[in-house]
Amino acid sequence: MARHFKTAQQYVLSTLRAEILKGLPPNTHLRQEEVAARLNVSTTPVHEAFRDLRAEGLVSIDPNKGVLTRGLTATDVAEIYGLRMVLEPMLAKKACEHITASQLETAASCHETMGATASPETWAVLNEEFHEHLVVSQAETRLFAMVGALSVVARPYVELAMHVQQDIMGNNSAEHAGLLAAYRSRDAEAVYAQTRSHLENTLAAVVQCVGQRPQAAVTEAQA
Repeated sequence: MARHFKTAQQYVLSTLRAEILKGLPPNTHLRQEEVAARLNVSTTPVHEAFRDLRAEGLVSIDPNKGVLTRGLTATDVAEIYGLRMVLEPMLAKKACEHITASQLETAASCHETMGATASPETWAVLNEEFHEHLVVSQAETRLFAMVGALSVVARPYVELAMHVQQDIMGNNSAEHAGLLAAYRSRDAEAVYAQTRSHLENTLAAVVQCVGQRPQAAVTEAQA
């Protein structure tokens, strides 16, 4: 197991997620015992990874058919981002009125770290953390929970876009800097508008990248 993973479950989850994003065909049957043997782990972390992959929308789990990979589609991403564009700007506007100096600095530090990484996987996780730091003042609200759930489901699409077109990271970095400036100036209307614009731009980039998704030969996991 790679040393930088804290648990076997994280290792399995990251490996399977990468295989799916890099082109594992839809409806590929993932057998728990075979995945465990291939990755040299027990079946428990594989079972846990399957659960997390289902939460991310990357697999379906059927009592009869077992675990099957799902395709990443433009229709799915449009639905996810359509919901995010309604909810997330509302959350950001509320958060702008309550964000603390400490929360701002934590977000700014995350932004700097993102600028120093070239890993799509790391960048996608940091991207979630950056946006969460900006709105964490609303952590006890239902709106925060709903936006967080949508962010998790969107992560595979963001990660895919980074793999296909890495200059997206630079474009998003500039937009993140603008968001930080709007939060620092306590301009709630600007935060609302920039959050929505940021999501619209990300959606357009991801839809384009979904169409360029490669088909990898990962034969070990296939039925």
